[in-house]
Amino acid sequence: MAQVELRNVNKSFGKTEVIHNVDLEIEKGEFVVFVGPSGCGKSTLLRLIAGLETLSSGEIIIADMPVKDLPPSKRGIAMVFQSYALYPHMTVFNNMAFSLNLQGMTKNEIKDRVDSAAKILQMEHLLERRPAALSGGQRQRVAIGRAIVRNPEVFFI
Repeated sequence: MAQVELRNVNKSFGKTEVIHNVDLEIEKGEFVVFVGPSGCGKSTLLRLIAGLETLSSGEIIIADMPVKDLPPSKRGIAMVFQSYALYPHMTVFNNMAFSLNLQGMTKNEIKDRVDSAAKILQMEHLLERRPAALSGGQRQRVAIGRAIVRNPEVFFI
């Protein structure tokens, strides 16, 4: 995982300032948790780092590279949302392989990455099932696996 740095990050929605002068350094390999009451800006901060929201001002640096002007797809970030957003018509394997196929990886490369993630998540036996045949916890692991296979610079759960 890469280092993430926020410098004087601000976000306003209209006249309402929701993120105010945030400075933060997350070192490579560090595990960080944002906690706070509902509406305090945790999700907005993650969305800013991921590029899903536009900064009002400030700078975000990932792996020593300013990313303020980069689209989300170029930031090397994987996110797992509360709703797992699995494709119901696809198997677990195909759900996990979806982004790798879009990147044009070879079938062998895709199989290796999916098999490796499935082993880490102890779900090798589920690869041919569809999401409807999985428990909630198993669906969550598929969503996590889908993010793991991308080898992201930054991983949000």
